[in-house]
Amino acid sequence: MDEGARRGLAAVAAAAPVAFVALTLALGAAWDGYDPVRDTQSELGAVDSPVRWAMNLGGFVVLGLGILAFAAAYRATFAGAAATVAVALIVVAGAGMVVVGFLPCDAGCVDTTVTGRLHGWFSAPGAIGLPAAAMVTARVAAVDGRLRRRWAGWSFGIGLASLASGPVVAAGLLPEADGLLQRLGMWLALGWMSVFAWTMRGLAPRADATRPRPPAR
Repeated sequence: MDEGARRGLAAVAAAAPVAFVALTLALGAAWDGYDPVRDTQSELGAVDSPVRWAMNLGGFVVLGLGILAFAAAYRATFAGAAATVAVALIVVAGAGMVVVGFLPCDAGCVDTTVTGRLHGWFSAPGAIGLPAAAMVTARVAAVDGRLRRRWAGWSFGIGLASLASGPVVAAGLLPEADGLLQRLGMWLALGWMSVFAWTMRGLAPRADATRPRPPAR
């Protein structure tokens, strides 16, 4: 991959989470009666939401494309088995997020239709893939001489904390705080992605990408 393209994709990946968080905050404030502590982000894109098109297309789809840009930049920056696993997880997360944008949940995200149930199924890869990729990145950071070693601890800790919120929301243990818990979990992973993508932008490309290829026979 061309170095300019790699750095450009990393910059897009760094900006996408910031834009997503800003959009969800703005749309939540624009919808009278919406409570970001109680109500989840998916409810902003539900079939009964007055801001559903902005959330689904400008939020979920654009974020999914940003995550896929992150995967491409990651692949061009790091090599090895752990990096390959991380890229695969990031691709799954990005693709799932794009699909979610075209499958809104039912009113109040109480899913009874096929589309609503599909929304829930395709939300899972995004909720799991990116935090899992952060945890795998701990291994990448531990062996890559271009990164500070503390990236290993940060990546694993943030990924684990992000994953921990999912079971609490799924089990309905704190229904009045579902929106807050979902945001904490998702935004932790997105914050990691944004900072790590910007860090990747300043790194040299992976070594095997810069080696001249032997002439074809």
